[in-house]
Amino acid sequence: MSIQIPENTSIGSAENPYNDGYTDGELAAITGLSSRRAHARAAMADQYDPLYAQGLIDGYLHAVQVNASIAQKDR
Repeated sequence: MSIQIPENTSIGSAENPYNDGYTDGELAAITGLSSRRAHARAAMADQYDPLYAQGLIDGYLHAVQVNASIAQKDR
């Protein structure tokens, strides 16, 4: 019998802050966070981790764009 050790993922790691921010941005858009608050979070994060902040905005804007195109198709 062998024991499986879980693999490390990039979630919550310092290896790829852009991807972490992107995921957080997508989740923020999905949960209905306003654009004003998402941009405020990115502005605060930019002081400490510019890559995370850029990923946050990119993920947020991507999720908003996808949801808008889906809503437009349904009309």
